[in-house]
Amino acid sequence: MTHERQPQNPAGAQHPQSPASPPPATSAATGAPAPVGDETPRGPAKRILVIAALVAGLAAVVLGMLVGPQRQALGTQTSGDEALAARVVDAVGGHGGFRSVVVAEVTPEGTTWAGVGKAGEGRDGPAPTDETLYELGSVTKTFTASLFADAIDRGEVTAEDPLSAHIPELEGTPAGEVTLASLAQHSSGLPRLGPTFAVESLAASISGGNPYGPQTTEVMVQDAAAAPVDPAQGPIYSNLGVALLGTALTNAAGADSYPVLLEERVLRPVGMESTSIATAEAEVPADTTPGFLTNGIPTDDWWGEGYAPTGSSTTTTVADLAAWASANLDGTAPGVASLEPTAQFAEGSDIGWIWQTTQVTNPTATSNPSLTWHSGGTGGFASVVMLDREADKAVVVLGNTQQIVDPIAVSLLTEADVPDLGAQGALLLWVTFGFALIASVLALLFAFRSKAALPIVNWLLLAASGLVSLWFAGPWASVGGWAFGLALAPALAAVAVGVLRSPTLRFQPKRWAWLSWVGLVAVLVILVATLLVV
Repeated sequence: MTHERQPQNPAGAQHPQSPASPPPATSAATGAPAPVGDETPRGPAKRILVIAALVAGLAAVVLGMLVGPQRQALGTQTSGDEALAARVVDAVGGHGGFRSVVVAEVTPEGTTWAGVGKAGEGRDGPAPTDETLYELGSVTKTFTASLFADAIDRGEVTAEDPLSAHIPELEGTPAGEVTLASLAQHSSGLPRLGPTFAVESLAASISGGNPYGPQTTEVMVQDAAAAPVDPAQGPIYSNLGVALLGTALTNAAGADSYPVLLEERVLRPVGMESTSIATAEAEVPADTTPGFLTNGIPTDDWWGEGYAPTGSSTTTTVADLAAWASANLDGTAPGVASLEPTAQFAEGSDIGWIWQTTQVTNPTATSNPSLTWHSGGTGGFASVVMLDREADKAVVVLGNTQQIVDPIAVSLLTEADVPDLGAQGALLLWVTFGFALIASVLALLFAFRSKAALPIVNWLLLAASGLVSLWFAGPWASVGGWAFGLALAPALAAVAVGVLRSPTLRFQPKRWAWLSWVGLVAVLVILVATLLVV
């Protein structure tokens, strides 16, 4: 800024200040004279900004530890058979991700069960029992497999019937041409979910909501009519395919609904009195134990009609599943032929009607039998039924978090070591953590150095999208909320620094301002997409 020269007298001395002139301006921060006419306000001293950043960062870490995602760990509570409970504890070891598991072991001598951990919402809830209700998930597909084999025995369907023969609405569509056998073998070429439903369900399934409620059987069939079919894709696990199979079997039997057919032909004959399917929210048993996401957030109950044959809506107990496993071992289950392999599903794994058979190759196992099995999961539950048909024994495991329980069953059947469950998918989860942390650090850097507010806002919005992703998809089977607080700390510090500096910042940069606006649009799109997904 150019300042006017004061006129000087011939001797070179300045004219004395006029009594009416204001005193020279001074800097509030240093007390030194400020340049005449400079009206730009000065920000707080750097040490003030650093202190504010440190305080905000520390508060973020504490906040993350107190209310952030919590690492789930198996509690010390036990019930049932003490020896089996001790074996479960040994199998799980220090692996994170569990709250409770309940296990049944079926042998020729009978059934033994044990519960470990806390089944309720509180930290000191009771251990589950053999009558504690859990969501079952895709193990329900083995019931549909039984109905399929039984319907073949009854002459109601054949394995090579086209789907349109039993669901006329699919006549003339690609889905209508696939065979019932291909549906039971996951080789129909259908996608995992209906094309419309796949988009609609994503947000709910990640955030712990119920993705299946809006899917009636009618809507599911309409979605299937628009679904692509690509038999060349090879075996692809398809919930849509099994939902259509269950609907076809219901129609072929002339039953009022899939739950009615299941009750009549499977549940009642096997004596599974505590197993039910909720096609509406009001039908969910009130005493179902709560399920939890990996980050410790409780999930919504799952219910729904259209995908009921796949396990979207089933609750059961370990006692009922033990009865189911026993009936399949001794051949008294309806449609027991569904266990027999009919095709290859993947390398080292064959498939019958939905049931898979896999050769154990664990080097730490005392034996390497062929195991016939099916696992399942919902938003907050995991399950598995695993049969060693040669040894005439089985293991059933139910858990009320998303952590898979299959390795526990393998360990109990073969005495194999349980792998590091927290490491499964850990790389992607830590990448999410890294993205959130880097975006937060960059936001803090810009908060200190930028002369405009818009770039700071851009980086804070990007950090927010990373933190939202981290909340739902972080490494919470391995670590707790302190890691979330660590990623949050630079972002919260950036907010504190930005607020303190705001009086001295212009809104947008003087140069390349358009680039900051493009960045704003981009990060808003990323943030909105993240919020929609979770």
